[in-house]
Amino acid sequence: MSQEDYDFQVNKQFLKFKDKEVVVSLKNREEDEGKVVTLDNYLNTVLETKHGLKFIKGSKIAFMAIKIKE
Repeated sequence: MSQEDYDFQVNKQFLKFKDKEVVVSLKNREEDEGKVVTLDNYLNTVLETKHGLKFIKGSKIAFMAIKIKE
């Protein structure tokens, strides 16, 4: 694997959120729910919500949790 390929790998802990339904809590105490389309090592995230795609800057995220289906 080249150094360039290594630089662009997403942290494996973050990849567990990809294609999962999640709840994202923001530092301003707002919450968003949706399916994670993509994310990067800075936790910049694109969610597929019921209102369309939404980009969330990683520095605004307090935490992200996978929703448990009941």
